[in-house]
Amino acid sequence: MTTALCTLLEARFAGARVELTETGATAELELDGGTYRSELVMAPIASVAVELPPTDGFELRLRWNDRWAASEPRSDSFDDSFLIDTNDLALATMWLDHASRAGLLASRYVSALHPERHTALMLRDAAWIFEIEGDVVRAHRRDAEPSTDRMIDLLRAALILASRPTWWADAFGVLGRELGCDPAARFEIGGKPLLRMRHGSALVTVHVLRRLGRDDPGRLRTLVRAHRHGSGGETISLVSEAVPRAAWPPVTASSTSTLSIDGRAGELLDLARPSATNVRTHDVEIAFDGVLSDRERLGAAIELAARWATAGSEGNPYR
Repeated sequence: MTTALCTLLEARFAGARVELTETGATAELELDGGTYRSELVMAPIASVAVELPPTDGFELRLRWNDRWAASEPRSDSFDDSFLIDTNDLALATMWLDHASRAGLLASRYVSALHPERHTALMLRDAAWIFEIEGDVVRAHRRDAEPSTDRMIDLLRAALILASRPTWWADAFGVLGRELGCDPAARFEIGGKPLLRMRHGSALVTVHVLRRLGRDDPGRLRTLVRAHRHGSGGETISLVSEAVPRAAWPPVTASSTSTLSIDGRAGELLDLARPSATNVRTHDVEIAFDGVLSDRERLGAAIELAARWATAGSEGNPYR
């Protein structure tokens, strides 16, 4: 059975690097410019797992909503079919876009022959549960899966879920190139920067993260960062009144002097409209609630971070 699974993987995914295991197979797949490492286990408990870039502790669990009797008609819509449990509703909403929902719905149906005529029936299969946890997309059921075709169906659905960060990286990369930044090849949440830009003598990076600390419950944020050069120790902390207290960044340590906001910095703050701004002794952080995709606001934040990073240093391009 596992040999048949390997053969089917190689047939369905051109160029796949497949290895046989005792209970299934591992595969490295190239799809839409991304590389996905997966593991398929058929018995004694069937599962399909696909690795993800860092997700900063994000968790999502999806199971089929079959609370009603099977004889009653049910909607084919996603919201009526799935029960969703997550620790980050904003990120879950991003993840479950149209492509993800369509792929999950398609994975639910399995064909069977009608005993009295040559008509293919589409039967609902509620045995599988989908999860995102520990930077892995996983589909699993309580018992074994005898069908290799069904394993491929579930792998395709898991790959659609796993490909969302690749799609986000492409979209964010377009925005970054418009701003003159170097975009990352993949979208990491709480990991490596998505954008890098050399602005004068300052290196500015853009990150998307969920947690400010280990105990933070999590909230999507966009963070523009820069290291300060030749700082005189001046600091400043600005937080929007609209941001909930739980989303505030750590309080900046007090200093002997406060960084003054000159005319251009004031203009950039008005353009960027950040949720919070922290200029510390050695770095600058400008934060936005959620994933920022506004070109003008992000560009203003990058310029402002670079301006404050080089304030007071030799060769400051903004003096």
